[in-house]
Amino acid sequence: MAYPISTSLTISAQFLYRAYLSCHALQARKPQLLDALQCSEPELRDPGFQLGDDAIASLCAATRDELNRTDIHSAIGKNMVPSCFSDLGFAAHFQPSFGEALLQLVEEQGLGGEKPTVKLLSLSSDDRLVWNHDRPVSPDLIHIVFALICHSGEVLSDGRFRTVKAVHFAHPRPDGFRCLPERNLRDDPVPCYFNRPSNFLEYHPMAMARPMPHHNPEIISATERQRAIFARGRFERENIAKLTYEYLLHLLDKSGLSLDAAAMTFGMAERTLRRKLVAEGLSYRQLLEQVRRDTCNLYFLEGTRNLSEIAAKLGYSELSAFTRAYTSWYGHPPSQDACASTALAA
Repeated sequence: MAYPISTSLTISAQFLYRAYLSCHALQARKPQLLDALQCSEPELRDPGFQLGDDAIASLCAATRDELNRTDIHSAIGKNMVPSCFSDLGFAAHFQPSFGEALLQLVEEQGLGGEKPTVKLLSLSSDDRLVWNHDRPVSPDLIHIVFALICHSGEVLSDGRFRTVKAVHFAHPRPDGFRCLPERNLRDDPVPCYFNRPSNFLEYHPMAMARPMPHHNPEIISATERQRAIFARGRFERENIAKLTYEYLLHLLDKSGLSLDAAAMTFGMAERTLRRKLVAEGLSYRQLLEQVRRDTCNLYFLEGTRNLSEIAAKLGYSELSAFTRAYTSWYGHPPSQDACASTALAA
């Protein structure tokens, strides 16, 4: 399967896959969504697959028709807030400051190629996250990205400080638009302004400098090492082991972990994928175990989940299966590992 080359702003299939799952969670039917996207679910799981921003516009149009509602962007973005290490941007929770966390969150979404999607602009009166692309882009994409940032910011702040002060858009107000970030009932809605010179999120003073209570340098270092495994040659077909590692990493708590599902995603026969991996010195099972081991270490460093939840997030149907796997990795069960003490207590 050849990767399409888009002349518009590129978005990773992984970002689109999460938006697609979010639309389905809102009760939009998968066949109708896939028909609008003109691609298959396996293609959306492919870490090397990229599309243009028109794919987001098609997805939103299909969701509006399916649900017979126009105010969908905030709900889609809210469902895309990362909640575990298999989600793009979750490692941002462990950055030193709120501003650094938001910038990393957006950077990991796979939008716009090498150029950062947003940039931080500090003024005397406030801080702004400014949309950083000059080329025309679908308003649907900007709405979803800004909704994702807003909702993620509420999770990161955890009620300790005020975050978004106002949202500004360069395009006209869409028909039926209500609001972008949904706020608690005790809060006033965040004002949204249209036909502005640029797209940006305006934050309350000093919000970006706020320290993160869960800052963890060990997790930052570990996730950087994990990303480095497949950083070079990321979208090269001949580097199938790195593609497979990334594919598995973002599907551990979702569907698609089987060899035949991966082969379908990469557009090849199961035996062909197996042969290519062996030629690179790894088997599919070895890669899956490596991804699970690496990610298990992150959950132990995080220290907020019990063993049953960790097992589920690593793709094990039962805690006993995780215990057997852990024992095969380290020669002892997690109950005898000091690193798992917090998980055991939880």
